[in-house]
Amino acid sequence: MIRKRNSRYNKRQKPLIERLKPLAKILAVFIALSLSIWGGVKIMDTGFLKAEIEWEIDKKLPITQTMLEKSIHPLIKDKYQFDTNEIKQTLENQPWIAKVHIGSQLFSNKIQINIKSQQIAMRWKNINCKTDNAPNCIGYISSNGELFIPEKTVISDAPFAHSKADQETVTQLYQDYQKYQNTTKKMLIKSFFKMHIDTLVFKPNIKVILGYQQQQQRLARFLKVYKELRKKISRKNLDKATYDMRYPKGFSLKY
Repeated sequence: MIRKRNSRYNKRQKPLIERLKPLAKILAVFIALSLSIWGGVKIMDTGFLKAEIEWEIDKKLPITQTMLEKSIHPLIKDKYQFDTNEIKQTLENQPWIAKVHIGSQLFSNKIQINIKSQQIAMRWKNINCKTDNAPNCIGYISSNGELFIPEKTVISDAPFAHSKADQETVTQLYQDYQKYQNTTKKMLIKSFFKMHIDTLVFKPNIKVILGYQQQQQRLARFLKVYKELRKKISRKNLDKATYDMRYPKGFSLKY
C-alpha cells in the first residue's frame, strides 16, 4: 500500500517540475543577458574599448600635432567610434597637408593617422596683388604642380613663380619651368614670370624674355648667345643683363 501512495505522489509532482523548467530557462537567459550588459558597460567604463589615435607626422610639416588634434576635435567626441573618412577629408583640407592615410590595427581599438607634408617646388606670388599682405597673394607650388596658399609661411630658397592664381595657369607654369630647367641644366632659374609672355631670371640676375611663342627655341638660342658673349664681355656685366629673345633672327642686350 505504501508503494501505491508514493507512486500517486510522484505522478502529481512530476507535472509541476515540468512546468517550472521553462521558467528556469527564461530566468537563466535573463541573468546571462544582464551579466553580459553589465560586463560590457564595465569594460567600456574602464576604457578597454575606447578608440585611440596614433599619429605619424612628416617632419617637414610646419603644423604641430596639437593643431591637428584641435582641427578634428569635433569629429572625435564619440570616444568609441570614429568616422575615418570625415577625419581624412578634414585633415586634407589643410593647405600644408598633401596626403592622409588612416589605418586600423587588427584586433585593436586604435587607428593610425599618417600625415604627408606638401613638398615645396616653387614659391609663388599672385601677379594681380599689389601687396604681399593681401589675401591669396603669397603661396607655394608643390612638387605635384599644385598651388597651395597656407596661413603659415616658411622660409624657402625655392625658385619664385609669378602668375595668376588659377590652377590651370599654375599647372602650365610648373610644367614649363621643368622643361626650361632641364634645358638650361646648371643655369638655375631664380624666378619665372608667366604673364602674357614668359620671362625667366637665372642666378645671379640674368633676365631672359622668351615671349609667348617658340619659347624653347628662343631659350636654346639664348644659351648659345650667352656662351659666345662670355668670350667678349665681362661676366659681371653679362650676369646682370636683360636678354630679349623675341626678335626673329636676333636679340637685344641691355646691361
